[in-house]
Amino acid sequence: MLYPVTNPTGPPRRGVPATYRPYCRALLLLLLCSALAAPPAAGQSADLAKEIEALTAERQMLTKELEQFQKTVRLITPPGLRPEQSGDPTVRKLALELVRMRERLIAITEREVTLLQQQIAAAKAAATEAAGRGADERRGRRSRQYDLAREEENVRRLHALLQSYYAELEQALQTMPTEEELALREAAQLEAAQAALEELSEASFSVDKVHLSGAEGSTALTQMTQRLMDPELPESRRDIAPICAIRTRLYGTLVGSENRSLRPVGKNQYVAKIRLQPGDTTLRIQERSWKIHLPQHVNAGAYLITFYKPAGVDPELHVFSVDDLLAQKNAHVPAWLPRELALRPRPR
Repeated sequence: MLYPVTNPTGPPRRGVPATYRPYCRALLLLLLCSALAAPPAAGQSADLAKEIEALTAERQMLTKELEQFQKTVRLITPPGLRPEQSGDPTVRKLALELVRMRERLIAITEREVTLLQQQIAAAKAAATEAAGRGADERRGRRSRQYDLAREEENVRRLHALLQSYYAELEQALQTMPTEEELALREAAQLEAAQAALEELSEASFSVDKVHLSGAEGSTALTQMTQRLMDPELPESRRDIAPICAIRTRLYGTLVGSENRSLRPVGKNQYVAKIRLQPGDTTLRIQERSWKIHLPQHVNAGAYLITFYKPAGVDPELHVFSVDDLLAQKNAHVPAWLPRELALRPRPR
């Protein structure tokens, strides 16, 4: 009997690279392939048993090492905070090492389960061939059946271990940036450095200003890129999306109302693209409100919201026109912006 592994936490978040593959699907494919394979010969069975024994020893050793490592990390991580979210770069580096160890542990356990399935299939085939050949072989078959029951129970136990490994890894990946995201941040950092050299209206930019010009919006995005590349700033969870309530009134009449989820991009920063029309608009996020005014003669259009809310600090919100941003010469449109925003610099 096969015991396919499924991941109760759901698929990894969008954008996870190959190193963070969907473990359960890969393991299920391996188990199905092993079930369809022909039973190994006697010599192959001996080799199989040796490989399983080696994998078991490696898994047990790595499990002890991981447990000790986790104890050390817990001692230096503030209570109620995951190590991936720590403000200490050293702790975050250790958190990354924990992820790598869990990935290795998962790979070893997956392989161990696959080989155990092959061994069980081979033993069942041998037991079937021996059926009806006399009392001695029947007694031997009963002994093998006892071993099979024990091995099948071992597979079930490893299946449960894998479930916990998947859950722990998924928790870490909800906070840590992927390799692709890190590469996009680095690309954006180069652009931000060039934009800073060209002095994109930094004199008029203020963190307290809500409605920004296109040049000021470029500066706001540049600051976000700098935060993303700052090793002193902790990462933040990616499964938390603040809701922005948007209400627009024109001459006292409500003319627009919607709720939008802000997309997390890391380091307690969020973005969203919305459509605003003339009138007085109130934006409300987490019990805080901001107001902007668009004159009646201004056409409705696409606007970008940027939101920054680290723990214990007043939130920072900016709103600026996408057209005004893209109209700026050498505007900073960072590579880390979510693709669904469809925000790309205009060709020159």
